[in-house]
Amino acid sequence: MSRTAHGGNGHVVHRSRHWRRRLAALLLVGGGLAGATGAAVAAGDDAPQRWSGYVIPSTGDAAGGWIGGYRVGHAELYLTTPTRRPNRAGFESPQPVTDLAGRGASPGETARAAWILSKYGAYRDATQSAAVDATAYHLLVGGAWRIDGRQGVRRIRQSGNGPAVRRFARIMLRQSRLSAGAYAAHLSVAGADVGGSVAVTLSVRDGHGRPAAGLPVTLRMAGGDPREAVTGDDGQAVARFPADARGWQDVTATVGHVPEHRLVVWRPQRRHQAAAVEGGVTRTLVESTYAAVRGQQTVSLAADPAQLVVGSPARVVATVAGDPVRRTATAALHGPFAAAGAASCAGPTAGQVTAPVAGSGTYALPALSPAAGYFVWQVTVDGTETNAPVAACGAPVKVRGRATTSIATDADVLPVGELGATADVAGLPFADQVTLTATLAGPYARPIDAIHDGCATVVGEATRTRVGNGTAHVTVAVTQPGWYAWQVQAAPGDLWLGARSGCGASSSLVGVQ
Repeated sequence: MSRTAHGGNGHVVHRSRHWRRRLAALLLVGGGLAGATGAAVAAGDDAPQRWSGYVIPSTGDAAGGWIGGYRVGHAELYLTTPTRRPNRAGFESPQPVTDLAGRGASPGETARAAWILSKYGAYRDATQSAAVDATAYHLLVGGAWRIDGRQGVRRIRQSGNGPAVRRFARIMLRQSRLSAGAYAAHLSVAGADVGGSVAVTLSVRDGHGRPAAGLPVTLRMAGGDPREAVTGDDGQAVARFPADARGWQDVTATVGHVPEHRLVVWRPQRRHQAAAVEGGVTRTLVESTYAAVRGQQTVSLAADPAQLVVGSPARVVATVAGDPVRRTATAALHGPFAAAGAASCAGPTAGQVTAPVAGSGTYALPALSPAAGYFVWQVTVDGTETNAPVAACGAPVKVRGRATTSIATDADVLPVGELGATADVAGLPFADQVTLTATLAGPYARPIDAIHDGCATVVGEATRTRVGNGTAHVTVAVTQPGWYAWQVQAAPGDLWLGARSGCGASSSLVGVQ
């Protein structure tokens, strides 16, 4: 049989008659403790009835005739005003208090009495009930009513089981000194990835910060079955829940049977009759938090453009899917590489850019201006509490360089016969094979005539092949005097554009006599 009283703050206070384990209850809300207000149980004309204890000699006041607990309705009560008349008229509605407001007991003694009453006051055993009665007088009245005071010793002796009552009372007082007060609890969670498990730990401490063992706990996580547990010697209860869904998952801990730190006071309907405090009042509170479950993001890449010439911008477009939380995407362009098959994200980095991403969608990251060669993009999207980090490598890029050429005659004036010149090629990104074709135009009456002709009157050409940037010597034979002009052309390659030197450069003109 049990009774529940609803308090003004929305918390719940419980009473239990059958409390074999001698436990109490605590409500954990948002990491803190909140009060509860008892509701009226006895009508004004309900007089207390002897419930559990011993008959002792009557003295005409509340302390005589009985040592132990009384019953009003379903509530177990213990008297706190030994010199008043016995209560025959009943009580007002019970009220929880933390301070008896100058009636002799300090807040600390009040909390200790509340702890004893909560933990032991509803268990029906004559010796235990008598000990609870004695400790209530000891802490809330004091003086001669302490268990070692004149009145306290007399009442315990008159029980007929004095040594046992005294031993129980001392144990209760010692335990209350160590543990009484508002219990505190902390709920912690360790997030997980989808497919893993979320670890939930509830830690409960008593009023002096010591681990509170033996408290029943129910742990819940959204989408999972509840887990029943009991706090261990370390004051903790632990459970694991499957992480089946991405996102923030609600986690709740309900702790029962935590000793109350407030007295539930029953004031008398008639002023000169005895007041009482209630035994077995417990609290149940709930603490909630959230556990982060990370899901896998996806990212795919596309180069924009996939081919370009040195000096043009290169960027990557990333398509991202995941939980819509703001995070950062980082794009790195790896290269340059001499061949497409050699490109990988393990190579050197030519540049790196970042951009924010939020919801699922397509994002064009800032551009880079790479040198010539083969490249490959790598994009990394940061993880969040609900997104696992993800990276993708791909989106190859081909960047062609611009070759440059020049040619210089061996001498400004030469006789009719074989003429020589040195051709030069530069701007090749790698040491690849390149073909140089030199042409000789003429004869012209004047150097300016070569320019006017565009060096179109070709009398001979020579081809050379070399590897990479550098020079090559060429010769062409002539049979007529006059002015001649050299030009050289580099053939285009996989990673460069072809180039032709200008017509009529001073170093390319030679006079033949």
